[in-house]
Amino acid sequence: MGKYLLCFFLVLLSFYSINSYLMPPLFRKFNVEIVNQLGFNKKLKVHCKSGSHDFRITYLNIGENFQFKFTINLKTLYWCDLWQGPNYKHHVVFNAFLRSADKDFIDGTCTGMDPNVCRWIAKEEGVYVLNKKFHGEYFMYKWDAPSKNTLVGALASQY
Repeated sequence: MGKYLLCFFLVLLSFYSINSYLMPPLFRKFNVEIVNQLGFNKKLKVHCKSGSHDFRITYLNIGENFQFKFTINLKTLYWCDLWQGPNYKHHVVFNAFLRSADKDFIDGTCTGMDPNVCRWIAKEEGVYVLNKKFHGEYFMYKWDAPSKNTLVGALASQY
């Protein structure tokens, strides 16, 4: 009986290892964090959402962050709109988390499943992501120039 139990345990452990490294990380917890590192004491306006959840608009002072947690499923997609204070004319919208069948986004863009966080950093030049592959912050998105014709949230409306 003890040998069968040990074999069963080893099979479960092997399956968990294969699932963790080869399969998409379905039904696992993940975090997205937005950090304000803008200069000149500027606030950062943050609005993140998914197809099923709409977070309230948050204003971050320098050094503050906004974080949300979720469970990864087959259709997990979160996008965020960021605006640079004080006039909130400079804007960017981006996919803050995209569940990818081959884990490209989690491992290639974010820091992977250990730690299970995708940290986005707003700076004067644009938005960076903390990335293990590049051993630090990697530039991802430039702020939109202010214009009268800017449609805020246009990219997000596609989802």
